[in-house]
Amino acid sequence: MKLDPRVREKYPEFIAGYVLVSGVTIEPTVEGLVERKREVFSDLKARYGALNVLDIPEVKSYRGFFKAMGADPSSYRPAPEYLLRRAIDDRFPAINNLVDSCLLATVEHWVSAGVYDVEKIKGEPRTTLATELEPFELIDGRKLSPRPDEIILQDDQKVLSAYTLGDSKLTKVTQKTSNALIVLWNAPGITRDKVEACIDTLATYTRKYCGGHVERSEVL
Repeated sequence: MKLDPRVREKYPEFIAGYVLVSGVTIEPTVEGLVERKREVFSDLKARYGALNVLDIPEVKSYRGFFKAMGADPSSYRPAPEYLLRRAIDDRFPAINNLVDSCLLATVEHWVSAGVYDVEKIKGEPRTTLATELEPFELIDGRKLSPRPDEIILQDDQKVLSAYTLGDSKLTKVTQKTSNALIVLWNAPGITRDKVEACIDTLATYTRKYCGGHVERSEVL
């Protein structure tokens, strides 16, 4: 995966990373991951349960970055904030072992992690800035357009994800997925150390809970 230099020029504190995984087996859930979720949620409740979520520095960082890209964070809630609220309320999403591993790592490290089926990606994916504002279909079926200069992930043919909108339906993980690309994005104030820690956690989770092999990982 590449990072367009224009992204760092526009947003100097932005960091991207990725984990390329092969040979995963997609299951509705696995017992070890269920137990790990319980441990993480217990810790999150102890640390943040008594706080106003909007006062948490990392939440402020993501909300501020959404605003910098022209989005209302109350309408398009940043993934780390959304997942923290769900974890505290015992309503954390459960999709499958690979997606759930990415969501769990996101809420653990305050780094957004999206996952994409490699076989559905055309050419080399790159994190860049939106210029052509054509709508794309999100996983939930909505068709929305990224904003000018919004950070997006795209391949040679299409948008895979937009920072404030979420992921494309075209590259989502299914039962047939075997090879996956996990892409990590931060917000200003979320340090490189956290991105690196999130990559390490994802490497562990994809091996332990998805049977995968990490082919490559990198902070860009």
